[in-house]
Amino acid sequence: MTPNNTAGADAGAHTSLGLSLLMLLTLGILWGGITAMAKFVTIAGVPALGYAFWQTSGAGLILLVVCLARGRPPPLGWMHLRHYLVIGATGSAIPTANLFYALSNLPTGVVALVITTVPLFTYLLSLAVRLEGFDWRRAFGIGLGLIGALLILLPKGSLPSPDLIPFVALAFVSPFFYSINSVYAIKFHPPKMDSLHAATGMMLASSLMLLPAAFATGTFHPMWRDFAFVDGLILAHMVLAALTFHLYFVLLRRAGPVYFSQVAFIVTINAVMWGMILFDERHSLWIWLALALVFAGVALVNLRHKAQSAPV
Repeated sequence: MTPNNTAGADAGAHTSLGLSLLMLLTLGILWGGITAMAKFVTIAGVPALGYAFWQTSGAGLILLVVCLARGRPPPLGWMHLRHYLVIGATGSAIPTANLFYALSNLPTGVVALVITTVPLFTYLLSLAVRLEGFDWRRAFGIGLGLIGALLILLPKGSLPSPDLIPFVALAFVSPFFYSINSVYAIKFHPPKMDSLHAATGMMLASSLMLLPAAFATGTFHPMWRDFAFVDGLILAHMVLAALTFHLYFVLLRRAGPVYFSQVAFIVTINAVMWGMILFDERHSLWIWLALALVFAGVALVNLRHKAQSAPV
């Protein structure tokens, strides 16, 4: 390679890195903002199941239109339909509805902190199914994350009220199911399915599960009746959910899962900031210490993570 070619390659690499960083920041800011938006919707009285149905169905339909526009509709073989159902339940229906319920009872920053533990759960599950090997530094990271989680739950004065402890414990269900979903998707990815197909199928399957659940529990939210500002936010969430899913896949294809995992830090910092600005949330020293420990734990877990090639 000539010096001129080398210079051109270096410039291209810097441009690519800069674009990936911009996409990472954009995705983190959007997801952090969506968390604050979801908090506003839930405290306005929209039930978690009804909200989750509209968010997943709207995003799913938008993604389906994108698939059809590019002339590649999602495959509908039995193996693919089963995959949509599993990832729809574990990656969206259960964790999303649970997350919205948690946001209706907890500060935005605490929920964002809980969600940051996704990589910790993912590594533990990957060890269990032998997708990952044991590493002492990553194990130490798991320990730090666990201590951080306990600092949210155990010390007196950590939370605004001890009555919130059960809701925090319940909130950890969401990152656990997100982790199950990611491990399942890696281990059982069907052929002839790209990531946009998976996202479309996941969201639509999730909405089909959430709709009867919302009706059965009397928590369906009829948006068309007395349409208000909060319903406009739900519509915005549909569009933003579809956009962030698409951006997620592009970034994952460009930079890989190791680089992408850093988005958790941006989401949490952004959500904590919006919680303080919009909802006047103030956190105890225990919560800030827990945040530092969880961040350190996630950093150690991701330190040795190896990118896995998968069709996107």
